[in-house]
Amino acid sequence: MGGRQPCCDRAPMASARRWRGCAVAAVGIGLMGCPSDPRPREVDAGVMDAGARDAGAPAEEGVGSTLGDSDGTEQLPPTTGRAAVRAWLNAGAWRRWRCEAAAHPGAGLSPHTLNRICNNEVLVNAAGAPWPVGAASVKELLDPAMPGRVVGYALYRKVREGTDGSSWFWFEYVLPEVTLDPAPPREADGTIAEGLGDRGGSGNVCVPCHARSGANDAGVTGYGDFVFTRVPAP
Repeated sequence: MGGRQPCCDRAPMASARRWRGCAVAAVGIGLMGCPSDPRPREVDAGVMDAGARDAGAPAEEGVGSTLGDSDGTEQLPPTTGRAAVRAWLNAGAWRRWRCEAAAHPGAGLSPHTLNRICNNEVLVNAAGAPWPVGAASVKELLDPAMPGRVVGYALYRKVREGTDGSSWFWFEYVLPEVTLDPAPPREADGTIAEGLGDRGGSGNVCVPCHARSGANDAGVTGYGDFVFTRVPAP
């Protein structure tokens, strides 16, 4: 759920081209592959708009499986499934994390169009990869044609020690009425990825991209251990 961006187009979200090539954040394509020649970038720090409208009401309970046992805190997204994650996102505590000052087009490997990213305290304060358990980021996804309109979210949270994608919980959601081109596998409620990185959209979309975050191959760089973006101190 960190993001890089030069290769994504800036077309309106109606043809949110590449939205999902990389998952995560998840999410989010030419679906299974990541574009080549990404360029890492540091981003300006700032505080997100507290007034941005949310993508929608929480999904119904019972949709999807229980994937973890954490209900979440202000600094940690829940891992128990999409209903809990979307309710937590709607509550907005993550907006008080260290956040990019403004939305920007996706770059490099990122399939996302207009987005902005927030890192939690664990990720901000860590020395570097491998990231400690509890490191997390949220990516707010916006409509390029209407920048104040939030159309989805992608997030990840490290849930256990390890260096593979299954050490992270991944979630990505885009409003069902938003057209994605190419269109990734997406459930009727808009969910693209939900769960640990060894299954479903998390494993097939998010992890393959984020796994290259520290590869330093073909121009791909990041911070390693699945993290592309760290928001610097103001």
